[in-house]
Amino acid sequence: MGPELLTSPFPVRQAAPSEAPDERGPRSDGADSKTLRRYARSTGLPFFRVDAATGAVLERSDSEAVAYLPAGIVRGLSQVTGVTIQEHPPGLLFYAIPLPRVDGRKTVAVGYVFSRPDLRPHDLVIAAAEEGRSQEELRGWLSRQVHCPRELLQAVLTMMLGQVENERLAQRLQAEIEELGLQIEHTYEEISLLYSLARNLQISRSPVELAQVCLVRMHSLLDTGANAIWLDERSGGPQLIAAGELPFDETGFVRLVAHFADHDWSRPLVRNRIRDTPLGAEFPGLDSLVLVPISEGAHRSGWIASCNPQQGREFGTVEANLLNSVATILGTHIRNIDLYHQHQELLLSFVRSLVSTLDAKDPYTRGHSERVALVARRLAEELGLPDNELHDIYISGLLHDIGKIGVDDRILRKPGKLTDEEFQQIQQHPVIGYNILRGLKNLTNVLPGVRNHHESYNGKGYPDHLEGEAIPLIARILAVADSYDAMGSDRPYRKGMDRETIEDIFRRGAGQQWDARVIGAYFAVRDEIQRICEGHALDGEDLFAGPLSFAAGI
Repeated sequence: MGPELLTSPFPVRQAAPSEAPDERGPRSDGADSKTLRRYARSTGLPFFRVDAATGAVLERSDSEAVAYLPAGIVRGLSQVTGVTIQEHPPGLLFYAIPLPRVDGRKTVAVGYVFSRPDLRPHDLVIAAAEEGRSQEELRGWLSRQVHCPRELLQAVLTMMLGQVENERLAQRLQAEIEELGLQIEHTYEEISLLYSLARNLQISRSPVELAQVCLVRMHSLLDTGANAIWLDERSGGPQLIAAGELPFDETGFVRLVAHFADHDWSRPLVRNRIRDTPLGAEFPGLDSLVLVPISEGAHRSGWIASCNPQQGREFGTVEANLLNSVATILGTHIRNIDLYHQHQELLLSFVRSLVSTLDAKDPYTRGHSERVALVARRLAEELGLPDNELHDIYISGLLHDIGKIGVDDRILRKPGKLTDEEFQQIQQHPVIGYNILRGLKNLTNVLPGVRNHHESYNGKGYPDHLEGEAIPLIARILAVADSYDAMGSDRPYRKGMDRETIEDIFRRGAGQQWDARVIGAYFAVRDEIQRICEGHALDGEDLFAGPLSFAAGI
């Protein structure tokens, strides 16, 4: 009598349509199906994917294999946890290995081999007949079946499981390597972004310009629907700049920030899946949000927001930390600009005090320093000098005669022509001014103009008798501006020259007393220079408070 069967006379229960075998070939692409095929490739043995609870054959690795599973084998499938081998009936070795669970269902890879040749189990023959196999087909199939002893089968399956586990480990490691690669790439992009911002932290770059740099790089790095930066009045705003489709306008941004007034802003605010909340109802289109303040210490100057990560993602610490880093850099830059402007105002106040002291000492030169500063700056603009040098030239012009504080008042106010000895004292004022200012670190750049604005291009000036290009450019520019105002201003002992006379002197002195290139710049903008001097002439008012009349000399 043959072995006990699950369903007599058929050895295998056929799966219901929902359990899916289609003819005899593999159909599923789930993890259990892929593992089944991997087992078959690794060993060369046939396998069936079987539902451990029902015994239904769901898939075959070999379409020619006869699906023959005795009831005794089927009943033990739910307890299979590793490689299991059972001989049933004698000469037929059944093997079973658990497969990955799919949708909570346990499936098992089951197969059989002959332990000796020339074996024709009666129930196997019946199963083949039920599948429509002819005697000739069955004989051909049996002739192709391998036979191996139990010990060898055990070794092959154990080795196969080790190989499969190694493959799984390799795949997992590869996935981890790829994930690490993506993290490294993302980190590199973040570092590149922060480095790019650090390179753009010049004081001359406005907060709005740097914010635009931040926004462009952030939007290229973060896969989000929109990114935005809002700056307050102190930062050149208030204004909102955005990239992408922002689900609110500037007024909405302010309302959004007000919603989180009680948040602890020492850490970023992260909100995910807010579309169906009251906040989402107030801001249609807003699904997820990261919001960080732009601040430095207690000084808050704006906000950065990122909205709606793409591809179903949520915001996490990576995005929050990146925005926080960008906000810190931007906040520090804005604060530095603010401190720089405060410093510049303090420096300018100091310069004004010095110039006012000189004006009180020599009322005939009142307004001269301001006019020289303005004319020199315009000449420098025409020569193409950068903004920072224009500022230095302007300050140097204001201070170029500050050394006259150390000259005897009687000489400064003498109505007639100076003696040689008195003129020698006057010639000391560039050095005196240089010595007064050289201890002030923030005025280092203006010192060449103060010391050398009376040098001549032919080397016959004072105090250092410099010649040609050896004279600092700032001093060559001031020399032309100073001479123009001096010649055109009234003195107690003479009237100021008209413009035609001054320009004739300039033409004859170009390349001798003055740098010809600077003289050329004067003639290119001479009408503007005349208007500058007419607008800042002496009228008894503070020279920094408004237009002055053109009536003073040096």
